[in-house]
Amino acid sequence: MNLSPDRVYGVSHLHTAMSVLRFVLLPIILAPVLGMGQAGAEKTLEEQQQAPLLAEPYQGGWSVPPDANETKETKSVQLDEAEERSAGSQLDALRWERNVSLARNAGAIPVQDRAHLVDLALELNATAPNTFEAHMANYYTQFPAPAAFEELDLASAKDQRREELIAPQLANAARKDDKAELMERAKDMKVRGRIAPPLYKVAEDIMSSVEPGAVLFAAGEMDAYPLWVEQFANGKHTDMLVVDERLLADAAYRKRIWEHTKARGAVPGEAGFIASLSTATDRPIFLSLALGPKALGPLKDKLYVTGLAMRLSHGTVDNIPLLEARWDRLKKPLDAGPLSKNYLVPGAVLLTHYRAIGDEARASRLEHELRAMAERLGATSTLVKSGIFQH
Repeated sequence: MNLSPDRVYGVSHLHTAMSVLRFVLLPIILAPVLGMGQAGAEKTLEEQQQAPLLAEPYQGGWSVPPDANETKETKSVQLDEAEERSAGSQLDALRWERNVSLARNAGAIPVQDRAHLVDLALELNATAPNTFEAHMANYYTQFPAPAAFEELDLASAKDQRREELIAPQLANAARKDDKAELMERAKDMKVRGRIAPPLYKVAEDIMSSVEPGAVLFAAGEMDAYPLWVEQFANGKHTDMLVVDERLLADAAYRKRIWEHTKARGAVPGEAGFIASLSTATDRPIFLSLALGPKALGPLKDKLYVTGLAMRLSHGTVDNIPLLEARWDRLKKPLDAGPLSKNYLVPGAVLLTHYRAIGDEARASRLEHELRAMAERLGATSTLVKSGIFQH
């Protein structure tokens, strides 16, 4: 079938909406906040007392703390001496600094910030050596290297009940591509992990945006974790392989994914892994809209938005009919933190298409919906500047 350019989101649509893509496809920008509710079973008093002070990104901790601009010295003044000596307080300080760095730097941790985190971990190891907190500090500073998961095992041996272990153990099960352990860890995450409920809606929308048997590259905590729960705890879309893009730095993980997908040829390095896999396996390859420009940039001319995911294809994909069929069925939660902004991408693609073919009725209706979404998400001015909205 011959496809007209306006029906293909490969080159024409991708470049038309590229300013939108630059806005919403940044790495997840996250920081901890307090007071997030629990999703799942009720906790015992003992478990509540052991719950970490800071909410993780997947628990709804996606806003930069109000005091994020405080220096380390200013924050230390606010702590009494007992708190400063507390291993738990030191670990919380490291996690706080790590998440603020991610928020300030579009999901990445610069070399200078990473060095500061290592200093905090060394300090914790000096004041509270061989403790649960020390091993977890080492896990955070060494992730995603294999040594990080050795530290995770040591932390688990100290106190396997701690909530801080739940997400890292789930990631470790995925790293090992261990289905039995994935089921166990996903069930634990469902019950005790307190994943923010809107992220489950995002996960459902991602699953409805890919083909059967797909390999989906996810950004990490906010998209991969709910997807694994849906798959291995709830039994949904179990044919899909969710790959944590962060773990591609581990050669052993790349080899496992290569073998799992029955890919042909030698296992490539981290930089070209996604592109190489797309030509070496018969399974369709999709990318989460939460991935950042480092992963998406080299592939941009081969990406087709199919909903809340993008199909990586070396041939043209007639994706507009897919978007038209899926748009109204997407749950589109607007309280899923930065992931909610990703819904503006398929909407912008459809709106651009309707304008290109002169369908004013559908363009007007969709623009009205997108404007309401953008206003809720604080994205109106950005869409105006990008040309998606005329004014």
